[in-house]
Amino acid sequence: MHIQEVLNAIYERRHRYEYIVADKKLQCIEFSDNVIKYIDVQQASQMYTDIVKLIPEFIGLESELLQIGEGTKKSLEIPFVYKNDAYITISVQAGRKNKFEAIETIVVLFEDVTDFVKMQQKSIQDRNDKELLVLELEKANKMLTKYNKDITKLVEKEVEKNTHLTNEIIVTQREVIATMGAIGETRSKETGDHVLRVGEYAKVLALMAGLSSEEAEELRMAAPMHDIGKVGIRDAILNKPGKLTEEEFKIMKQHSLLGYEMLSGSQQKLLQTAAIVAYEHHEKWDGSGYPRGLKGENIHIYGRIIAIVDVFDALGHDRVYKKAWPLDKILEYIQAGSAKQFDPFLVEHFLKNIQVFTDIQTRYKNKEKSMMKNS
Repeated sequence: MHIQEVLNAIYERRHRYEYIVADKKLQCIEFSDNVIKYIDVQQASQMYTDIVKLIPEFIGLESELLQIGEGTKKSLEIPFVYKNDAYITISVQAGRKNKFEAIETIVVLFEDVTDFVKMQQKSIQDRNDKELLVLELEKANKMLTKYNKDITKLVEKEVEKNTHLTNEIIVTQREVIATMGAIGETRSKETGDHVLRVGEYAKVLALMAGLSSEEAEELRMAAPMHDIGKVGIRDAILNKPGKLTEEEFKIMKQHSLLGYEMLSGSQQKLLQTAAIVAYEHHEKWDGSGYPRGLKGENIHIYGRIIAIVDVFDALGHDRVYKKAWPLDKILEYIQAGSAKQFDPFLVEHFLKNIQVFTDIQTRYKNKEKSMMKNS
């Protein structure tokens, strides 16, 4: 790509690009005004900063970037990076005045592809074919497994030099699982924020219950998958506005087992945790829950935590079959369910610290209002 063509396209607003221009030694020499939302702000305040410091996604790719400056590699692209509530694609190409001139610079382009991603998400939401959705989930799981294997091999070789790669694996797992969980929610006309809120609540309650920070974070990341089995339930039942019949409820209860079967075959620890959550979050402390009628501490702590926070969030928001409940009524319901539906130890901690959970709920409501205002 010729540098002048890139800049002309940006100036004429023909493309939604932000950019950084660096010399062939990877030192930043120029960047667009709005690119600051995609890079390390603290590093950007220093003159002639190495672009690898500005863009953490480049860690481990230094040799490929230098090859672009040398002309031995044509380009580099990192697709669908999530930053500041937007999906972007980062591409790198050599900069030259025209095709006859020598390479003078390296050009890094940031393209906002959020609309494309949202369009793809809506396309998935509109599909009602259960088999196609399950197929996509299996494909995503295989892609995640392959990605983790490839990255893990690289980490084993470069762990001392590139400690950030481990974080890349975790971020990728979280994004894939959140997306898969959102697919399950959209089948029942729910917002994808439900699964994210449940994850946030679950992490807080897990810490209050004495779980380690690592366990609490793992539960937060796995929680969005708690209702993934809903992809296997017919729309007529899933989105029925009235009360389910006995036979319909029997079918609906199968989503716990379906979710477990989808996830339990994975060797990934995070997906194994998600399988537990999907399987046991409808079990009840007194043994009257489903699918296995587990009782008390025979229910995994992850299932007991999700049972409370899932009900808290579901009751507080509109569903196809009910309107949102006021907070006092929700708290009465949870208190009444202590030692019956819910673990009494967890109920005590939840109610004692209810302000923490309502603050999370408020934060997401403000986020939704902001998005609606800006759309």
